[in-house]
Amino acid sequence: MSKEQTTRSLLDSVSKDVSHLRRDVASLFSHTGRRTIPDGARELAEYGKDRLHAGSEFAASQLRYLRAHPGQSSVGLVGGLILLGAVGAGIYYLCKSDCGKQCSNEDESDSDYASPETSLPPYTS
Repeated sequence: MSKEQTTRSLLDSVSKDVSHLRRDVASLFSHTGRRTIPDGARELAEYGKDRLHAGSEFAASQLRYLRAHPGQSSVGLVGGLILLGAVGAGIYYLCKSDCGKQCSNEDESDSDYASPETSLPPYTS
């Protein structure tokens, strides 16, 4: 076999392989577009509907419970508000104390250095 015939044979073989690869990729995209994506979307939609239904059932059961026990709901509400106020006050005092420490440290460190206005000689023309 000559060199040209070998080259031509290799090019024909590569051309066939590329043709098969194109067909396989087209088949893969076709299957993915027609089956996999829609099936996955359907499953996701079903899961979402199930979770919404379960959430609405839970909310309805909680409302029924609160209607049946009105005294307990007001005690829980007052307790929750007190807890929320305590957490808010704690955060406020924590931030206030941290800022106070930082601000006082910055003031002390600034007093060690001369300001740029006082360190420059006066401008004369």
